[in-house]
Amino acid sequence: MKVIYIRLFLDFAQIGAISFGGGYSILRVIIHYVVEINKWLTLEQFNEIVAISQSTPGPIGINAATFVGYKVGGLLGSIVATLSVILVPIISSLTLYLFYKRHSDNKTVQNVISKLKPVVLAMIASAVFSFVKTSLGTPIAIALNALSVVILMTTKIDVVTLLILSGIIGYMFFR
Repeated sequence: MKVIYIRLFLDFAQIGAISFGGGYSILRVIIHYVVEINKWLTLEQFNEIVAISQSTPGPIGINAATFVGYKVGGLLGSIVATLSVILVPIISSLTLYLFYKRHSDNKTVQNVISKLKPVVLAMIASAVFSFVKTSLGTPIAIALNALSVVILMTTKIDVVTLLILSGIIGYMFFR
């Protein structure tokens, strides 16, 4: 077996094991392994994968793992990355569910759950910060981002419509 598949399996199993809070919190962990440690992709390439992952059905973290696996190891790489990123969470979730079902009234259990919330928020904020650093590069991009935030907060525009309009404007200025 090629070393890349073993590496994908081990790294994405670790990513799945330490990613709490869902899609966007997992992105920061994937960046750490894929961009910073292994240097399989640049941050810009990873941001492109995230954009694709957001536009395809399914959880963003799993989609990102699939696309990274494909980019690094082809079809088999995408299968390995996808399965390994969900392996530990599935086993952990089932185990924790059974434990929580038996001990949900325990104050210590409730306390641990409440203490995880700030960590999840910090992981999401870290992922957002990583994307902001690369996406706000030009004055036009900064203006487009700021305008999108204002539009989303002050109107009832459909997000899909805003995405399409932003894509058209971005294409006009960045091709």
